[in-house]
Amino acid sequence: MTLSQQLCDLLGKSGLVQTMPTDLSKTCRGAELSPTVFWSEVMRTSEFDSSSEDEEIGEEQLTPFHVTWLPLSMVESSQFLGICALPGCKYKENRRSLQRDVEELKNQGVQDVFVFCTRGELNKYRVPSLLDVYRQRGLTVHHTPFLDGDAPELQQCCQILAELQVGLESNRRTVIHCYGGLGRSGLIAACLLLQLSPTMTANKAIEILREHRGGGAIQTVKQYNFLHEFREKFTSYQESREVSTERSVSR
Repeated sequence: MTLSQQLCDLLGKSGLVQTMPTDLSKTCRGAELSPTVFWSEVMRTSEFDSSSEDEEIGEEQLTPFHVTWLPLSMVESSQFLGICALPGCKYKENRRSLQRDVEELKNQGVQDVFVFCTRGELNKYRVPSLLDVYRQRGLTVHHTPFLDGDAPELQQCCQILAELQVGLESNRRTVIHCYGGLGRSGLIAACLLLQLSPTMTANKAIEILREHRGGGAIQTVKQYNFLHEFREKFTSYQESREVSTERSVSR
């Protein structure tokens, strides 16, 4: 018995062969790969989910999809901001149905969706057509991506907040999401609280987000620091824009 066949035998006893994609499972049984290539394929398969975006999943196997509606009454607004995880995500322990999740958003009256995931993430999490599906269902899409665990550039953050406020002031039911609805989404929601209320503190905003989304909201040191520096930097940004505008007018 070759080394590849021995590996296959061990994987077969563990049940891993049965969970592999069909082509790799057949190849394993035939032991056609060299040990090095074979093992790299096994590792690749274990890291990335091979399910397709449209794969049917039994209802009992679906990961629950929830939207948290953050009340903005603490910043003197009658509106709510929705925060959720990535709809339709099929990655690791998550098994969601894109069509069902988007239908749930529609049922909750959502009109605008802000997506902070990159296109690379949408591919990785098996929802490459997410933005198109949103548009097909009549949702207004604001795709303003920045990296997982990161904070946006100040100008990008200001743009996101401006668009959020326009929608909320127009009574448009709005949802924001990244991958887990914790780090990036929590950061933007917290910045919105700071912008809407001059008395809101960064620590209080974090406390509010964690009360509604759990202890994972605002996940990294970079996000924490960005939030604590946001008000000062935003003020400087606004002042620099005003000076620039005045110079343009004087010319």
